[in-house]
Amino acid sequence: MTVMVRRGAFPFVAERGGGLLVFCFHHAGGNASAYRGWVGAAPRVNAIPVELPGKATRMRERWVADFSQLCRQFAGEILQLAAGAPFALYGHSMGAALAYQTAACLQEIHRTPPEAVVIAARQAPGETIEGEYRSSMGLDALREELEAVGGTPPEILADDDIMNLLLTGIQRDYVLHEDFRHASTVLSCPILAFAGEQDPTVTPGMLSRWSRFTSGRFAMKVLPGGHFFPLDADAGFLGELADGIEEITREIV
Repeated sequence: MTVMVRRGAFPFVAERGGGLLVFCFHHAGGNASAYRGWVGAAPRVNAIPVELPGKATRMRERWVADFSQLCRQFAGEILQLAAGAPFALYGHSMGAALAYQTAACLQEIHRTPPEAVVIAARQAPGETIEGEYRSSMGLDALREELEAVGGTPPEILADDDIMNLLLTGIQRDYVLHEDFRHASTVLSCPILAFAGEQDPTVTPGMLSRWSRFTSGRFAMKVLPGGHFFPLDADAGFLGELADGIEEITREIV
């Protein structure tokens, strides 16, 4: 499958993508490349990675620190690319908060909610995680956080020069995430939540309370793996994702 590399919010798009459009928001410290292996990899899911301003392919653009403003921007850009086709939103960890708030903007501002919102590895709004890292705790504490949740190669964690370069950028994502304060919108679309069975930070119980943020269906699946279980499985997760979206959006007769 040929992957087109583009400028803007959606840098990687399958040239002849089929299946449901699924816009994918990455975790704190990541970028759209986290999902590049998903693009064009599954017939039922047309994965479209989302790039934040100031990140990777958009590194020359101004970083947006206002969470709500960023989600309003994404809502308009998603509608433009979708061009009337049905779509879903997927988010992992910080990306789950972005997916939810973008869905709220699509529903409240544009009156065009997604088919579904898929949450992975993020607690429901209002849930607290004991000892959770905050940007005010500094870079040393952030390094400990990265070691705890996994997903960062040990050789990177052990290299002080590389880590010093990376940590400031990663901390900026945490600052953005902390601007997500008020989750009051009840979505009309279904919410599907995925939990990692061995996730050291986010339990299935924390994810289950996303059910309060939809007036539609809610479903949750617990899969093997830690905090980064969808990325560890790479494109293998897409079958679970496609099955889950099809089940939760299926009409009841």
